[in-house]
Amino acid sequence: MKRWVAIVVVLVVVIATIGVRSWWKKDDTITASGTLEARNVSVGSKVGGRVAQVNVLEGDHVQAGQVILSFEDSELNARLLSARGKHEEAKANYQKMLHGNRPEDIAEARATAKSQEHMEDTHRAEVERAQSDLANAEVNYRRAQELARSGVVSQQFLDDAQNRYRSAQAVLASAQQSVAASQANTSASEAAKKRAERGFRREDIAAAKAQMIAAEGDLREAESQWNERQVKAPANAVVEVMDIRPGDLLPANTTVAKLLETDQLYVVVYVPQDLIGQIYMGQDAQVKVDAFDKPFHAKVEQIRQQAEFLPRNVQTKEERVHQVIGVKLRVENPEARLRAGINADVKFLGSK
Repeated sequence: MKRWVAIVVVLVVVIATIGVRSWWKKDDTITASGTLEARNVSVGSKVGGRVAQVNVLEGDHVQAGQVILSFEDSELNARLLSARGKHEEAKANYQKMLHGNRPEDIAEARATAKSQEHMEDTHRAEVERAQSDLANAEVNYRRAQELARSGVVSQQFLDDAQNRYRSAQAVLASAQQSVAASQANTSASEAAKKRAERGFRREDIAAAKAQMIAAEGDLREAESQWNERQVKAPANAVVEVMDIRPGDLLPANTTVAKLLETDQLYVVVYVPQDLIGQIYMGQDAQVKVDAFDKPFHAKVEQIRQQAEFLPRNVQTKEERVHQVIGVKLRVENPEARLRAGINADVKFLGSK
């Protein structure tokens, strides 16, 4: 009887052993556990300024691109308009130099030069008349002096002759100044006419191009600053920290809110080093949490390069001697049903 009992026990052990071995052959997927975590995003503005409007509160769900906060923008708008005007002016000047003057510009330059020549001739004629008038006034003044010494004319007659002489001197001096100014204008207009006729020098064109490029850079900077007048959510998220009020004056590069992304969470699990060869980048996985029956889709986005001992917060005394490798998975959460901090079980699919 004892012999039969022993035989039965041996058979049970053998069958159990075969069953266990058969289970490992059928179900060779790798599973691991971890905690869901969310990406923290700190948002702010490069320019800062006085807060005009706050659109969200802590705990609010925001969509990608949603405006969280706005700054007063009158100064930024003025800067942008000024930069646009200067860029258009520099661009037009460069195009003008690059393609040369239009026929009507050349005709205008020639007409201006001709007009200045005529003006100079007119002023020269005025000088000649003033010289003639001065000569006559001088003769009359000297004669009045002789007559006054002889007592033939009164002192008033002499004074009048002297005043006419001095007035003629002033008229001549003014006419001569007009001639000098006309000569300068004629020279300038003649030079402008020649430039219009022959076009612009290469160095002038290069300088105009450099000015246009500099103006374009200023415009891009002004546009970038204009875009910073609003702080927007970079992704679907939940507002975790937000302690800003309208009227607050914030310096540049200040964090105005901290967000937790909701569309995609991640989980880090630890795989034994002897199984890591079955894990690869982009590998699909299923993530299961206690709150939902249906698993969530995930993908491997990082496999750490260095093995480590299992972290103390997830290991048992028996496991401390085993080395593992951390694997980070991105978990899709389009309906924002999952929450950071939830424990999750990961099942790797399609292992090598």
